[in-house]
Amino acid sequence: MARLQACLETTPLGTSPHLPAHRGKSSMTVRLPLTARYFPTITDIAREDWNRLFAGHAEDFDYFRACETAAPNGIAASAIGVFEGERLIAAAPLFRTDYRLDMSLEGRLKPVGDWLHRNLPNLVVMPVLGIGSPLTEECPIGFDPGLTHMARTCAFYALIKGVEQHAAAEKIPLIALKDVTDRAAEWMTAPLDGRGFCRVGTLPLATLALPFKDEAEYLASLSASMRSDIRKKLRRAEKVEIEYRTSIDGIEEEIAALFQETRANRKADYGDLDNVPESYFREVMRNAKGNAVVMLARVDGQLVSFNIALIENDRVLAKYIGMRYPAAREHNLYFVNWMAMVRFCLERGITWMQPGQTSYRQKARLGCRLKRSYVYFKHRNPLINPFFQLFGPMMAFDKMEPDLQELGDSAPYLEPGAAP
Repeated sequence: MARLQACLETTPLGTSPHLPAHRGKSSMTVRLPLTARYFPTITDIAREDWNRLFAGHAEDFDYFRACETAAPNGIAASAIGVFEGERLIAAAPLFRTDYRLDMSLEGRLKPVGDWLHRNLPNLVVMPVLGIGSPLTEECPIGFDPGLTHMARTCAFYALIKGVEQHAAAEKIPLIALKDVTDRAAEWMTAPLDGRGFCRVGTLPLATLALPFKDEAEYLASLSASMRSDIRKKLRRAEKVEIEYRTSIDGIEEEIAALFQETRANRKADYGDLDNVPESYFREVMRNAKGNAVVMLARVDGQLVSFNIALIENDRVLAKYIGMRYPAAREHNLYFVNWMAMVRFCLERGITWMQPGQTSYRQKARLGCRLKRSYVYFKHRNPLINPFFQLFGPMMAFDKMEPDLQELGDSAPYLEPGAAP
């Protein structure tokens, strides 16, 4: 415990200048105290230093630089790093926004939240400093791969304390870690409990294992009714032509319009945290350096859908999809996109596909399992924080999501750590 307390002896935060890359070897342990530094932009950290902490991740320095350039309205992106001397050993993107505490309320409670937002906005809208990004589905905290478990825990403590210090300096009352999966929660929960954080469930991640040699074997893993349904839908989609590209030059406006059309047809709205600006698609595709692909579907030459995905060694992250209506229903474009991405993975020997959040009922029928995910949060005022801990469960997104409610106890959740 004394060693963990020493982890909190970080120096006061300040805005740091650009740091050159440090090319030393990873150490197995760390020398205390560690230093947490806030960076107004990720570009103040050397690309190779950042990527050393996120090795193998498609959501790397270039991805977060693109997200920062194309930050959604109401979101200010930045970063934090933890240093042992001048060596970066941990880092995470940050975002700042004004969050509606009643965002996840549905049913009879939603009109109450809307009334409070109109008449007493200060009660339901609160500035928040978040670890993560609105444009990721998993909380991205990177560590030097050579750290021991104890050293990583020390680095994590220092990172959290650094975020708390910056929030205090900026008078931001609420701190959150967005989309912590159950695998990370296994070791994060104890340190965060010790800092006064509590957690609520948020939207889980759908994950599809693909240990199949071909499409026929994948289809054979599904129920007979699902196989029959897919075959019927694909026969009705014979006019759809598929193309894979690594660039959206010349079609950026069409891509953005299709995304907005699909967003307008969704069941739920998550405000600024669900807002994807038009420039996001352009910036990600231009900066991905081969880690991104866009699947395009056309009917009679007209673009009717797209699916942007990030490619890792053994996993595809399906990020965003957009479809034209009513063509989406007429040509079963959801299933066309799904099967095209499954084929993409199988042809390349990729054994995991992560099709993200929402549409859980359909994804469960298509063979997906769900990774639990959480938001950890605290109010910096120790007198107010107990009320957040008491009423926080009312803000749980997973309890309000219609598909999860319908699935109920039959929702196919994975055991922690069962998927990458």
